[in-house]
Amino acid sequence: MGGLSMNSVYWGGYGVVMTAALMAGCPAMAATAPLLVVAALVAVAAAMFPALWSPRTAHWVPAIVSGACAVSQVTTFVFQGPVAGEAETWLLVESVGLTVLVVPAVRRPRGRTALLLTVLLTATITELPLRMLLRVDPPATFEQAVKLCLAWLLLAAAANGIGCYLRVLDARGRAALAAERRTQRLELARDLHDFAAHDVTGVVVLAQAARVLVDQDPKRVGELLTHIEEAGRQALSSLDRTVHVFTGDDAATDRHGRHAGETADAGGDALRPRPRDLDGLKALTDRFARTGGAAVRLDLADGALADLPWRVSELGYRVVVEALTNVRRHAPGASEVCIAVSRAPYGGMDTLSITVIDDAPHVGSEEASGEGSGEPGEPGEPGEPRGPERLGGGTGLADLRRRAADMGGELAARPHPSGGWRVSVLLPLVASGPGSGSEEDRPNG
Repeated sequence: MGGLSMNSVYWGGYGVVMTAALMAGCPAMAATAPLLVVAALVAVAAAMFPALWSPRTAHWVPAIVSGACAVSQVTTFVFQGPVAGEAETWLLVESVGLTVLVVPAVRRPRGRTALLLTVLLTATITELPLRMLLRVDPPATFEQAVKLCLAWLLLAAAANGIGCYLRVLDARGRAALAAERRTQRLELARDLHDFAAHDVTGVVVLAQAARVLVDQDPKRVGELLTHIEEAGRQALSSLDRTVHVFTGDDAATDRHGRHAGETADAGGDALRPRPRDLDGLKALTDRFARTGGAAVRLDLADGALADLPWRVSELGYRVVVEALTNVRRHAPGASEVCIAVSRAPYGGMDTLSITVIDDAPHVGSEEASGEGSGEPGEPGEPGEPRGPERLGGGTGLADLRRRAADMGGELAARPHPSGGWRVSVLLPLVASGPGSGSEEDRPNG
């Protein structure tokens, strides 16, 4: 037997309450004017209507509020007495029902509709005491009528205040959700820029090299095509992993537990999603050396990667990826890239130091401007492939510089004294800024 949905529970409770109200109202009609009982039951039925309280069914609010107010207004002006039996009790029941109705009327509809419904309900509630005061014998004085109507007006005002408060909370919740979605989109954009763009850039550089060598060295072109295929698959794997992380889509894995983009063939290891932190540094440099024209020398100090906070490791990896991507884009003539990773003191703290140096000058690169302009580099020597051009090529280093500063560190990109370009970053191992985090913060994707 399947469990009951909350919607079924709400409607079931509504049916029970309304049945009880009808059972109490029917006998009361013998001693009280039936019109008063009907008006009270309509107000209670409207106030408790389940669809009235769900944001997904807010379109019910204007019709229900208008109907309840119409019944109440007609009763107020049509009722001629006598005031007998439990008339006062049913008047209070109707007052409570209409007052409760104020909250969704203020909270759910759009601004102008909510204002109109609020005015209508407030007027209806304020006029309710006149139904009795003008029919009692002797009739109430003007001062008595004003005082009692003011009391009902204060009741409506209190309900309006509650509705406005809940409306503000809803608006804040929507704003927070929109901000969270924007943050996720920015994270997705960073991942696409840092990882997928890195592999796609490799494909473009290799394709350009193959075009240059197609007439000079056909055998070398065949090797390049193999590297292009590998780099293309890596790009697809990066895209699959990025989408999987942000959607949490368990359907992206097959029955063997592999993510989309992975294969079980001999080349499957190359396609498996890579670590997005410094644990994957060796694989990153090996892959860059295989799919590019520059050799990579990795100088990894003993214990440099031991017990790193995940935020530090993740940002360090992104810095290396961005630096290598820029070598491909802006320094096609580089013959060697040196990557040094070590621990170093900085500002009285133990920090992780990462330096990436290439031996070819970057012309027109985003490092030169320091603002991540992404302007394409100038062509290299004749017969040498140039870096791939992209329109509005992102803000990689500028964004990484901000993130490093948020963690209390520092990122610098400048020409190297002996030639080429140097990208360096210092990241405190106990970060104090908003980017700080521990191993528990590490995402599961």
